[in-house]
This record gives sequence, C-alpha cells and structure tokens, in this order.
Amino acid sequence: MTHARAVSLADPAEYARGVPYGEFARLRAEDPVAWVAEVDLVRHGADGARTHRGTGYWAVTRHEAVLAASRDPAVFSSAERGAFLADPRTREDLERNRRLLINMDAPRHTRIRRAVSGAFTPRAVARLHDMVRGHAAAVVARAVAARDVDVVTDLAAELPLLVLADLLGMPREDRKLLFDWSNNLVGFDDPRYGDGRIDTYRRTFVEALRYAAELIARRRRDPGDDLVSRMVAAQAGGEGPTDAELGQLWLLLVIAGNETTRHLISGAVSALLDDPAERDRLVADPGLVPTAVEEFLRWVTPVMQFRRTATRDTVLDGRRIGAGDKVVLYYASANRDASVFADPDRLDLGRRDNPHLAFGIGPHFCLGAHLARMEAAEMLRALLPHLPGLRRTGPDERMRSNFMNAITRLPARFGADGGLG
Repeated sequence: MTHARAVSLADPAEYARGVPYGEFARLRAEDPVAWVAEVDLVRHGADGARTHRGTGYWAVTRHEAVLAASRDPAVFSSAERGAFLADPRTREDLERNRRLLINMDAPRHTRIRRAVSGAFTPRAVARLHDMVRGHAAAVVARAVAARDVDVVTDLAAELPLLVLADLLGMPREDRKLLFDWSNNLVGFDDPRYGDGRIDTYRRTFVEALRYAAELIARRRRDPGDDLVSRMVAAQAGGEGPTDAELGQLWLLLVIAGNETTRHLISGAVSALLDDPAERDRLVADPGLVPTAVEEFLRWVTPVMQFRRTATRDTVLDGRRIGAGDKVVLYYASANRDASVFADPDRLDLGRRDNPHLAFGIGPHFCLGAHLARMEAAEMLRALLPHLPGLRRTGPDERMRSNFMNAITRLPARFGADGGLG
C-alpha cells in the first residue's frame, strides 16, 4: 500500500518540485483555513549557522476568504509583523521591513503609494507602449538569432529589466545589478542565490540602497523625464517621500517590477511548451493575447502568498483566529478555486470569467499591474511567429522559494526539429 507524501506549505524546498496544487485542493475542500507548522530553516550569520523555526500560521486557501482578508487591513495588518512569511528576528528587523511599501498600513501606506501611483495609471503606462514593444521585439530577435537560449535569462528577465532601466532613468548596462539584487532577496532560501545567508541579504540591501541614493542625488542635480526625477521634483514641492522613503520605494519597484514579470513570462512560455493545443490556438488567433495574459496570471500566480497579522480576535471562513496570529493568504490556491473558476486546472487562453488574484486586491493591489500586463502581452506578440518552432532542450529548474513561483532556468531552442516538448 502506498501513502501520499506529506506536504509542507511552509517548506521552501517543496516548491522546487513544483507548486503543491494537490495539497491546496485538499485544504480548500477539507480545511480551508488550516494551521501549518513551520519547518526548520538554516540561517547563516556572522556567529555561524543556526536553525530557525517560525511560529506557525493559518493558511487561507479559498478565493472568497483571501478576498475578504485582503479587503480588511484593519483586522489583517501588513505592518504589524510585515507581509513576509518569515517573522522578523528583532525589532530592528521589523522597523527595517516597515520601510517597504508592502509592509505598511494606512495612513503611511496611502501617503507613500500616492507619491508614485500616478506613474502607473493606465494612461501613464499607455505612454510607455512604444518603448515596451520595441524592447520586446529586440529581445525576441536576439534570442531567435541565437537559437539556443535560456528562456528565463534571455527572454523573460531581459524585457522587464530593460523597461525598468528606462523607467527609472538608469544606464541599461546596470540592469544586471537589478537581476542579481532581486535574486539574492527573493531567492534567500535558494542555495544558488541567498542560500539563507543573513550577511548576503543585508549586504544586498545596503548595495541596492546605496545605488538608489546615488541615483536620486544625480537626478536632483540633473533631472530627466524618468520616474525618479519626477519623484524628486515632487519632494521639492513638499509632496513627495523623504530620500529614505524614496530609496525604499525604488528598491521595491526594482524587485517587484523585475521578479514578478520575469516569472510570469517564463511560466507562460513553459505552459505553452506543455500545451501545444493552446499554443497553436494562440498562434492562430493573436486576438486572444489579452485574455491569454489574464489566464497566465491566474495559471502562474508569480507571488504565491503574502502574510498578514490579525490585530484582534476574529473569524475567517469559519475559523477562529486569535489576535497576533500569523495569517497567510495563498493567491496560488485561490486562483485554482473551482467555486470561482470553471475547470481551474485546465489552461484556457480564451477564459473570459477570470477574477484572479495574481495582483492581490484591496489597498495593496499591485501598483505595476498595468505595466506587467503590457510587458507580457508585447512579449507574447513578439514570440507568436516563433512559438511553433520553440522546443525545450532540458528540464525546467525552479527556485527554492515558498513565496515566488519562479522558474530559474528553461533551456530551449528556436527552430528546433526535436526537443523535450
């Protein structure tokens, strides 16, 4: 008799094998707000290696409950203990985390978000269309000419990095810095990146914020038509964030604008390689690109979860939750909820009824949602003529992360006659 393998939603190693959709489905049916015991994680510091285990948390897996908690920040706080699953080790760590927009509550969150939100409205993003389309076409042309590529680094990462460099007024050759910094922070538990090393994590923060401070100073002396220049100008009018807040906001834009779009695109290409029928459907009907982007957002869900902390005793989806309890909202599970999505485990690039939560919902709805949609759409349009001849030449490799649904390597060949898929 065989037994199902025990699955720990808290274990970063679990996701290196793939997102545990089967476990999410079981929990939605049997225990939709389930208590999850955390696992031992090794952390390396100046005083050597130590094993750390979190306090445990409530895993929220149904679409309706994730939606409800997201829309009630007074009860489910981002600032109380931060938005990341791992508990801050010290009060100093908590205060450092609270400088990032995702770890704030109103009114501070509202004030800081307002300073940058104008750059990401549909109208503002529409002005970036020619730039994004040009970058997508150039990135795809280089990859097709090379034939043998890593879809992650040569396609999926290149487009958002180039767009970010232009948007933030950075030299394009510095985009590799953004790639490395975000890998070290998001891939903290992956041996290829952060490797659980606290000094690497903190050094990355210092290096990135030092770069941001130098960029802000340059834009104050020599303003341009980029986002950093506009935020510096707002400071002069007494409306913008402080330099420290601006540096933290810059870092969040670098990480979120790079990591999430990269993993959306690489996950989309991987899904098309797995499903030739849907690939051929998209190639035959380019008008499906907008709905395809929404379906890939649901299917991939690059940010799998964010954490909240209950500020008082409450009830969520029938479960009593105590004040101070850690509550983790699993968007990856909500986006496969059969009570909301018809046939949720099937990729349907023409899906019309698609209220996915890949960008979150409520006050922390993703600032860059419109830009991410545009980048994914333009990458798909540039790839369409070449998709039928794209084949895997090796298996996907995945990040060891319980936070980001991330493929780290996808070797492939354009114009290949054979391959793995």
